[in-house]
Amino acid sequence: MKFKIVLRVISLLMVVTGLAMASSVPVAWIMGDEPLVIFELLGSSIAATILPLLVFWAIRGEKKHEPIGFREAFAVVTFGWIFASLFSAIPFMVVGKLSFVDSFFESMSGFTTTGASILNNIEELPKGLLWWRAMTHWLGGMGIVVLSLAVLPILGVGGMQLFKAEVPGPISDQLTPKIADSAKILWGVYVLLTGVESILLRIAGMPWFDSICHSFATMATGGFSTKQASIEYYHNAAGFSGGVYIDAIITIFMFLAGCNFILHLNALRGKPLNYFKDEEFKSYAKIILFTVIVSTVFLYFSDYSIAGDYKDKGVGYMVQNTSFTTVSIITTTGFCTGNFELWPHFCRLSLLALMFVGGCGGSTGGGMKVSRIVLAYRYAKMQIARSFYPHMVTNVQFNKNRVNSGINHRTLSFIVIFIGLFVITAILLTILEPTIDLESAVSASIASLGNIGPGLGKVGAWENYSWFKDSSKMLLSFAMLAGRLEIYTVMVIFLPRFWRK
Repeated sequence: MKFKIVLRVISLLMVVTGLAMASSVPVAWIMGDEPLVIFELLGSSIAATILPLLVFWAIRGEKKHEPIGFREAFAVVTFGWIFASLFSAIPFMVVGKLSFVDSFFESMSGFTTTGASILNNIEELPKGLLWWRAMTHWLGGMGIVVLSLAVLPILGVGGMQLFKAEVPGPISDQLTPKIADSAKILWGVYVLLTGVESILLRIAGMPWFDSICHSFATMATGGFSTKQASIEYYHNAAGFSGGVYIDAIITIFMFLAGCNFILHLNALRGKPLNYFKDEEFKSYAKIILFTVIVSTVFLYFSDYSIAGDYKDKGVGYMVQNTSFTTVSIITTTGFCTGNFELWPHFCRLSLLALMFVGGCGGSTGGGMKVSRIVLAYRYAKMQIARSFYPHMVTNVQFNKNRVNSGINHRTLSFIVIFIGLFVITAILLTILEPTIDLESAVSASIASLGNIGPGLGKVGAWENYSWFKDSSKMLLSFAMLAGRLEIYTVMVIFLPRFWRK
């Protein structure tokens, strides 16, 4: 392990994070925050920028273009995200007056685009802090390392290893011969979609500040809102009538954020039909459509004591609410427009299943990814067929291409490890929180590992994570990190041979 190279690259990543934090200062000034808040945000951003610069300066004598191997890449990405969460926690401690653990939890939840919050007074917080809270989502959605590769040419050498370590799966393939150009292309698509959504939300009646912050959270599939009631606020706000349009806009962009961003790039290049040629996209759309239809039917025929509010508002409202909630959960965004805790048990169980599925490979969504679910299903189907016909020649195919055995094995091992971590996290929560009910423990575990945010029970739509003990919050923070970096990148550092020369 080349520790100085790792430290040098991490210090540069922290500089990018500190510079991004500085954007909260002019926002705080424009939005009318108190002078003390502006000063505190400025001091936080200076500290988050200067400290890593000093570290980089202290080791400046090392070779700047020494190749970054896979070990260094895994270490840079894992510890880079940890340090980014630590540095970005500074404004929450200084401005928000939160404890270290709460600040780290909120920061990690932001960068991993989980959206699990410990805040109970969101509207009372300074606008500059809410901006930084939303910015952590946006930076984490496409990735700190990917952003750094786009803006810091010094990371170009060995950049592919960093790229793959942070964004495993289909999107890790290079889009252009130069990895920095690939990073710029992906961020360009990301920025474009964020800008379009911000404009549409403003047209629908949402203030500019809220529009941009919610667009950051949507495209990152994060879920942090500037309102305690999340998107439901815009249904009940006095004098506000654009709730249905806001729901529709956010639903569409959550759906797009859950797709492989290479498909969006192809569409911008004049190949929109590639969406319908991609098997993962088609499976993703079918899962959503099926869940919306089934949930709507169950709500419609449910007893009035369960679905009375929905029955009073009509079928149109049912479709609107089930569509928003289904897309929000499968894309792991976590926005809420209603209390799905009141849904029938079957509908809530369907939402729990979607938390495991997640978005498409190459999206900003979490979970196991639709492509892995499809591959695992086809592999299982093939093995069942071979149990009857042991000599038959069968192949697993995806997008009309044969999937080699190595990919099948990695897919199955990922699913096994993912489910194993989910079970272990849930068990540890029941130990750390003796009074927690099983529903809350299970849903908090998958909501953190899958980067969803809201779960069921005590972490449901109108609840948060403030009541957990500090030890539980740190456990869930680790689950968020492991889920965002797709497990392997984080778990490999626990192997003793990883640290050997």
